[in-house]
Amino acid sequence: MSTKRLLRQSFGSFFKNWGAYLTLIIVMNLVLNLAIVPLMRWITKVILLLNHIPYISYTNVGWLVTQRPVATLELLVLALVILALVFWQFSFMLLGIEGICHNHDRRLTRVTLKALKSLGHLRFSSFLLFIPYFVIVLPFSNLFLVSPLLAKVQIPTFILEDLANNPGYAALIFIGGLIVTYLAIRFVQVLPLMILNRQRSFQAARSSWHFTRHHTWAYFWRSGVIGLSGVVATLSMSIGLYLLQLQLDKGQNIVAFTGAVVNMAILSIWTQLVAAAVLVVFILMLLHGLEQQVPLDSNEPRLNTALSRSKGVRWLAFSLILVFMAGQVTYNVMYLQGAMLSRPLAISHRGVDDENGVQNTIPALVKTSREKPAYVEMDIHETKDHQFVVMHDENLKALTGVNKAPYQLTLKQLTHLTARENGHHARVPSFDAYLAAAEKHHQRLLVEIKTTPHDSKDMLTRFINRYEDRLLADHDRIHSLDYHVISGLKKHAPKLYVSYILPYNLTFPRTKANAYTMEETTLDDNFVNQAHAENQAVFAWTVDDEDDMQSMIFLNVDGIITDNLSDLQETIKENFDHPSYASRLLIYASQLENDNSEQGN
Repeated sequence: MSTKRLLRQSFGSFFKNWGAYLTLIIVMNLVLNLAIVPLMRWITKVILLLNHIPYISYTNVGWLVTQRPVATLELLVLALVILALVFWQFSFMLLGIEGICHNHDRRLTRVTLKALKSLGHLRFSSFLLFIPYFVIVLPFSNLFLVSPLLAKVQIPTFILEDLANNPGYAALIFIGGLIVTYLAIRFVQVLPLMILNRQRSFQAARSSWHFTRHHTWAYFWRSGVIGLSGVVATLSMSIGLYLLQLQLDKGQNIVAFTGAVVNMAILSIWTQLVAAAVLVVFILMLLHGLEQQVPLDSNEPRLNTALSRSKGVRWLAFSLILVFMAGQVTYNVMYLQGAMLSRPLAISHRGVDDENGVQNTIPALVKTSREKPAYVEMDIHETKDHQFVVMHDENLKALTGVNKAPYQLTLKQLTHLTARENGHHARVPSFDAYLAAAEKHHQRLLVEIKTTPHDSKDMLTRFINRYEDRLLADHDRIHSLDYHVISGLKKHAPKLYVSYILPYNLTFPRTKANAYTMEETTLDDNFVNQAHAENQAVFAWTVDDEDDMQSMIFLNVDGIITDNLSDLQETIKENFDHPSYASRLLIYASQLENDNSEQGN
């Protein structure tokens, strides 16, 4: 079948029964987001509490395996349960959409039971296949087959950025991306074959590879057209409502405010509907394409024409939309009145703004402090003679050309080195000198304590004795990736404000830290809300893109760490310094787009 005909058939099938399709997707999303995902979080929390585990990160995997083997086993079992639930979700979608398309019994209870039955046919080998399958296929179909249960299965941005900065790794990432895209297309029919034709996992993989032979570009093109259609539909509505709001803003405030509330609700609902439609059309495209290769195994009775075209499901979909709109209106009123968000602190990462100097050096600190950031974030290492030097890297070569680690040199040797970056150069400073410069320019610091296995046993005690009173007087703060630093500071210097750095949000930690410094890729509103409920703050790092800044503001984080301080300050100003309703609508549209691309359907 030609691409044009297949797409026309898929879109036609959707519009013929749009009410039933949307009801199916809406109900599935409600079950996942309001029941299953919270339940999985609660179980994880219970496992951590019962086994006295403060946090889960790559930094304590070895400790978990050796010191908490029972908890490790429980977490692995939970991971398998989540994997099974993901399979059930996709089964529910495929069986439901296929049933609606062919006028089968579309009752949600029946679809749910059929999805559970398909889960019962799985073998353990299928779970082994799912791991590489999700790694390979889901990145390609990120606009379509996305599960909130897998929202955290992604590579943090900072890792990708570090790799991309290396030309060799960047080339490997590009080549790897092409290979993954090709494999994703070749295996795109695996799930439909497993669920609808009950093929075993490896048999389905072989069949998909055979069916997509000579059709790789066609599948890529079809998926691109479907995704682009969703982008155009969302963008068109956003622009139209923005232009309308510009006109309403010229009238009386009550008219402009009411219009903004309604327009935000329309935009939010439209975005959700478009996302659901894109998902359905993508699956219909897979089903119609597959039917040309192999008849689908279905013994379902067909419904009569009158029942298949009943308006009941459309009224149910419309009712769900109205309920959603009521909740959105309440949120929109609070948002437009400024009650939903608080102004985050603007924090300069490593003391620079848009490459205005060498990171972690005094000249850059002086320049950046003139822009009045709330804090300058900077890094310290212990030296060979048990002093403290301002340096981020564990090896000095990138900045100074010296292939040594900070712990291998004395403070005097380190401060005689010149660091070069971004066309600037400056001496490597001691922490005492950097702290004195910050005090001179009335600049508060967020000090990251870097640790290595070579640090002295009393490093933290020495730091507390030397700097506690001074840091308290300056209202400076501390954060660290090392949990032993966090627990040690809270035990021996409880008055200091301490934040625990988390590079990955797998589950909410249970620590005595005042705050969490969270890598922004996996940070979500659930984490922020839990932290605030525990009277703990959340700082997002490292956020350099304007859209990501908007996203963090909407998550209501307490601070944002960035390399582009002036851009962040301007973004915060646009959000909080009396923006027009049209501007808020545009910002809201940008955030909806980010949420949809990151969280999926």
